[in-house]
Amino acid sequence: MARIGLRYNAETDTYEDVEDDFEIAEVVIPSPPISDRQFFHQLAIDGRISEAEALAAVATGTLPAAVETIVSGLSSVDQFSARMLMTGATSFHRDHPLVIVFATAIGMDADGLDEFWSAASEL
Repeated sequence: MARIGLRYNAETDTYEDVEDDFEIAEVVIPSPPISDRQFFHQLAIDGRISEAEALAAVATGTLPAAVETIVSGLSSVDQFSARMLMTGATSFHRDHPLVIVFATAIGMDADGLDEFWSAASEL
């Protein structure tokens, strides 16, 4: 039991300790968005795309071959949205569904994605 506060008792005109069993939840701080430059830069550092592909992705919006392969595996409806996002976004959010699709496609689990995101955010 842990004390969590006081409660006023009107019948006795007193305050009583309020105790209850509870667990303190772990505070989860969401990952900050990363820029398109940080995203493609980190992919190049990790050896998933070449430096030339990272530069082209940022400069001209040309998708790296490995990214294009993943996009091509999506449904035709999702391919357009994925290409628009990958070529037009200036930032990427860790919790975006497409980020999860890409991470899964390259065999990256949640911890690996967190490590990738953390490294990219420091570039």
